[in-house]
Amino acid sequence: MATQPPKLPCCRRKFNPSPPPILPNELITDILSRLTVKYLMQMKCVSKSWNILISDPIFINIHLNRSELNPQFSLIYSHNNDHSFVPFPVSLLWENGSINIPQDPSYQLNNKNCNEIVGSCNGLVCLAGYSLNEITRCKNIWLRFWNPATRAISDKLGYFFYYDKYRFESCEFTFGYDNSTETYKVMALRSGLDRTLSKTDVKVFSLGDNVWRTIQGFSAIPLQLYFSHEYDGVHLGCTINWMAFQKVFDRDDTTEEFVIVSLDLSTETFTRLMPPENYNNDGDHIFPNICVLMDSLCFSYDKETEFFIWRMTKFGDEKSWSQFLKFRYHNVGIDFELGHPHIKLTPFHLSEDGDTLLLANHAQDSAILYNCRNNIAKKTRIIDKICWFSIRDYVESLVPTC
Repeated sequence: MATQPPKLPCCRRKFNPSPPPILPNELITDILSRLTVKYLMQMKCVSKSWNILISDPIFINIHLNRSELNPQFSLIYSHNNDHSFVPFPVSLLWENGSINIPQDPSYQLNNKNCNEIVGSCNGLVCLAGYSLNEITRCKNIWLRFWNPATRAISDKLGYFFYYDKYRFESCEFTFGYDNSTETYKVMALRSGLDRTLSKTDVKVFSLGDNVWRTIQGFSAIPLQLYFSHEYDGVHLGCTINWMAFQKVFDRDDTTEEFVIVSLDLSTETFTRLMPPENYNNDGDHIFPNICVLMDSLCFSYDKETEFFIWRMTKFGDEKSWSQFLKFRYHNVGIDFELGHPHIKLTPFHLSEDGDTLLLANHAQDSAILYNCRNNIAKKTRIIDKICWFSIRDYVESLVPTC
């Protein structure tokens, strides 16, 4: 029987793994800031250090600045007496795609004890709800601040007791951000709808202080008090701006003229800006409106069968108005109705190349994509039950709710 050769000792090479590379904090911050909020909320669980980093206010601002490079819109979708918040990328409209309605109940408003969206700033959404005592006509209004991306929501704040004695007064809210103090503020506008008064009282609620303060009002009536969200305040920089009308008194008669009322959020003071000199209220068939296009305040109105948009090239300088766009109603597929008292079109957004303008058509509850260069318009392929007057700029963020 053959003998087996002796086994030689196994010579194993000793392996010393090299230590994993250590990324500098700056690189980790840069990488994480490029992720969506959904993934960042998951990344908080990776380690304690990442949780601290992602929750840090400096990182939140870095991420917000990156998110603003990929802007979104938000809309309100109505179904079965419930309203849902619907975010979607701006590019979806330019591609004329369809919007997916979130099935997640966290996007619904009814389960938050709120009735409407006041506005959105830096990814933070201000909601409002109320209860009404039919006997005393006292309306108890509250605010809630909600971040749809993180799903965080505040308690009910800013209780506002509003006594509608004559059932014709109005109270509307506008949401804004004060860059100078990094404070989110809600403005409450209140005025009787009796045009003989022509005065608006204003209260301000600052998130953090959680109290209402009365500031000096102004002798004009914002159209928001008549038509609610169709004439919401327009947020530009550190200002909120409203389209309003004011009384003009002379020896023989009292007339009304349109004016832009601008609130400086840092000083909480108001100034008046007059429309372009070429604008003449006589013969116009819809109330004028304002919007922000490409970081500029714009003034829109119609005259007979044409629609005009003027742009204020230097904010606050009434002499800097210049005509930006003009087109006929039939160019965007609208039959002109003589004497129509309400707004038909509201410009909302302009593409980066300046070619395509998004307009909401309130008369037909639809949206229009108008190519300014080739003068061609087409309706969006968005499903019904979308409240187009509710369209707003939106951006995902990690901004906390309190």
